[in-house]
Amino acid sequence: MDLPRDEIAFRKDYEKLVVAGSLTTIFRPGNRIFPNYRGYKLAEVVTARIIEKPGSDVEEIPPLFNDIKIRVSIEDIEAVNVYALQPDAFSGSSPDVQNVKDLLQHLEHIYREPISAFDNVITRISLRYLEQIDASSIARAAR
Repeated sequence: MDLPRDEIAFRKDYEKLVVAGSLTTIFRPGNRIFPNYRGYKLAEVVTARIIEKPGSDVEEIPPLFNDIKIRVSIEDIEAVNVYALQPDAFSGSSPDVQNVKDLLQHLEHIYREPISAFDNVITRISLRYLEQIDASSIARAAR
């Protein structure tokens, strides 16, 4: 299932971090450097979106997104062996993903496959937020 190339999706659990602009390092399984599947380019500007209801690639059900849209720039992107990651690679990542063990559990939970299904390759993406949104207006809209 193809999703828009100019968007990057985040789970609802990370909405506050995205809105605050503090989630600046993310990881995806496999090589996600364009032109690979769901890949991005260095310096590309994309829209960060928040998933309200996850979809399913297997069942070809797209995710449902909320109305939050924040422009971000891909500041760095690299496909590497997950086991080669050093502690500094997790700077800017979510609090629940701060080392290789956490990352493996996180990716296997979301993608429901072991990292070995991706030849132990992950893509580390560093983001720069190009705009900020008012978190209080989001809270009011949710009521």
